[in-house]
Amino acid sequence: MTAPDSPRDRTRRIRVAHVVTIYRGIVGMLEPKLVALAACDDLDVCCITAPRPDDLELPPPRVRQISCPMDRRVHPLRDTASIVTMARIFARERFDIVHSHSAKAGMIAALAARSAPVPFLVHTYHGLPFFAGQAAATYAACRALEALACRSRDFCLSQNLRDLPAIADLMGSADRVAYEGNGVDIADLVAKAGAQREAGAARFGAGRLRIALVSRLEPVKNVGDFLHVVRRLVAAGHDATAAIAGYGPERERLEALARRLGLSDRVAFLGWCPEVPGLLAAADVVMLTSRKEGIPRSLIEAMALARPVVATDVLGTQELVADGVTGYLCPCGDVAMLAQRVAALAADAGLRRALGDAGRQRVAEHFDDREIAARLAAFYRAAAGGARGRALKTGFVTPEPAGGPGGDPAGSPRVPGPFRERDRNHGDP
Repeated sequence: MTAPDSPRDRTRRIRVAHVVTIYRGIVGMLEPKLVALAACDDLDVCCITAPRPDDLELPPPRVRQISCPMDRRVHPLRDTASIVTMARIFARERFDIVHSHSAKAGMIAALAARSAPVPFLVHTYHGLPFFAGQAAATYAACRALEALACRSRDFCLSQNLRDLPAIADLMGSADRVAYEGNGVDIADLVAKAGAQREAGAARFGAGRLRIALVSRLEPVKNVGDFLHVVRRLVAAGHDATAAIAGYGPERERLEALARRLGLSDRVAFLGWCPEVPGLLAAADVVMLTSRKEGIPRSLIEAMALARPVVATDVLGTQELVADGVTGYLCPCGDVAMLAQRVAALAADAGLRRALGDAGRQRVAEHFDDREIAARLAAFYRAAAGGARGRALKTGFVTPEPAGGPGGDPAGSPRVPGPFRERDRNHGDP
């Protein structure tokens, strides 16, 4: 790499590539941050993802995109081909920094970097792929694979606080780990929500109580519990209508469950939804029923739009939602309590406004994507200049927990027990 004090190093732009498994991960998750980074005069930012899918009307990303075939599913032959292709991209583009996201893209980038010139490799954990409640064999395999990938990484970032000790253990040093956080560009989000509100409202049915959930449709997101919440609300006499924006392998099963629960005319499965800001703005309540999260972007967006939220009390949501202040947290699997909290909000417009306003303030203070982008830009400059280890941690800050310093509910000090199937108070029919 060019010496930090050379004239070329002071004048050339720092080439940064963000690696994400699927194309939708850029358009739906990282794009605002990448656009903010690309606006820096000294950064040349691009993204590497799987090719743009033909079956969805997705816009092109606002930064340069390079295609590399990747898939969330494990497939040894295809994954090997992805690693080879990624290594060729690294060799051709000669990036100064490669920044990977998600377990699959992170592993592919880490293995590709072993045979290609990557001066600095950093990975962001959007929640660890191994967590309490997994089958023992799955947990051990996921942890072993992450430990292998971390041998190639120079630094790791985490979207939440609770994962930091485990990531430091994977990296072998807390000096090479820092809290990145997650956030939204509030001004941009509010503008989009205003323009899309009518279209978002049209995504709901005719019911008076509008409930939204934005999530991938996969087992860890536990969306079946959301459907059971809607059923309980309808059975209790609430004129509820729900919209689920997201895609994933569980969609057919969840649509069948909705039919068995008699919710076909109450729940809309939207798939990829370009007007998510408008959908959230039009909702009375926004929910998330996951078994674990990194820091859930859908709830950050809902809170930024002053929508009250109801979510499961799990890793990730605990650091975002202050129970009873910005929304409600309920034990994972406790469908009755989740429904009670939504019903309380449905009955009290003043409570909805109070929780929504508090949520908007919390996001503005701790989850602003522009500030995160500024910290990342400084991090890239330091890394490109040769800084390593503890010297790279100085620009990152640790936010106050959701419940205040040391208070409950605070995400960091409070550790929930593992989710167990027997903890459910219902069963899918």
